[in-house]
Amino acid sequence: MQSFEFIDLILFFGISQGVFLAVTLQVIKNKNKAANKILSIMLMLSVFMLLGRMIFFKFLTARLFQWAILIDSVIFLFGPLCYIYSRRLIFSKNDTFMLSWFHYIPVSVHLLFSFYIFSFSGNEFSDHLSAGFFKTPFLIIEGAGIVSNVYYWILNVKILKTYIHNEKNHVSYTQSLMSFLKFFQISVLIVITVWMISYTSMHFFSYSIKFINYNSVWGTISIFIFVVGYYSLKEPELFRISFQKEKTKSQQRLPQDQIILIGKGLNTLIEKEKIFLKPDLTLRDLSLRLNTSTHNISWYLNHVSKSNFYDYINHFRIQEFLSKIDNNEHLHHTILAIAMEVGFNSKSTFNKAFKLEVKDTPRNYIKGLKAA
Repeated sequence: MQSFEFIDLILFFGISQGVFLAVTLQVIKNKNKAANKILSIMLMLSVFMLLGRMIFFKFLTARLFQWAILIDSVIFLFGPLCYIYSRRLIFSKNDTFMLSWFHYIPVSVHLLFSFYIFSFSGNEFSDHLSAGFFKTPFLIIEGAGIVSNVYYWILNVKILKTYIHNEKNHVSYTQSLMSFLKFFQISVLIVITVWMISYTSMHFFSYSIKFINYNSVWGTISIFIFVVGYYSLKEPELFRISFQKEKTKSQQRLPQDQIILIGKGLNTLIEKEKIFLKPDLTLRDLSLRLNTSTHNISWYLNHVSKSNFYDYINHFRIQEFLSKIDNNEHLHHTILAIAMEVGFNSKSTFNKAFKLEVKDTPRNYIKGLKAA
């Protein structure tokens, strides 16, 4: 048995945090309870992964090694659970979304292999391990784990692209969820890449890279999931949108009288009420005000106005901003303050929308007015 080390303290902290987050996510009330249920499962699996690694390296027995192989089934669950979590988190009407049974074939095969491992006594297992009997199975299992996680990472990137596309048709502002999901996918890609480098180096070149191996990779993934859990506590009211495949009626042409009615309603809300000044304005807000469906308004914007909801609303916000600049309000207020006043909720969103509309930066535009 090895003595207590600093790494043990870190692992213990990670394990305790994982249990705390898994329980807390089920207690808090929020709109994403179905997604957080999957996240809690991921957190507990991460806890078992870290706990198994900590016990194994402290006691280093053959029997514990067999248990560690069983716990390693998590590598085939991480990808599917991440995909289910993403679908439930960002898309409405996906609260009960689950993957088909065949997605769990790899983990089932690994469990069968683990039970086969347990058929050996501790001494028999050690002898077979020393003789290299399990070298090829371990090589195949780890390689399959990499392929599995790469596959589900690609699926997650695809639904992220769908989210980015659909977001512009549903909300007039950029949500923090997008930056979070991008961070999530980039982080997972980095970990998988490091894992692939370690796998290739160890199994094909017999070279062990210090601090980069199978155990450190999955320790990192487990800690990262805790970060995801913390974020879910911090941002419990993330807005969700409809999944693109559900919008089967969005391409149907509206009757002419309904097109005229929606057009007049939008003009009233924009020109007279200036509804675009509302920072968190959504497509649903407009549909409720106009007493029609979000599909109808989305169709009108896409096919009549030739725009998406995001760009449509931001166009009027920029025009309102330019009007305030013409009235010299920038002499008494900062550019950001005026941008927030016309409905933008962040500097980056405003700058992006302004450059798209005016083909220049806000500061250069104002300098040009001064020069003129």
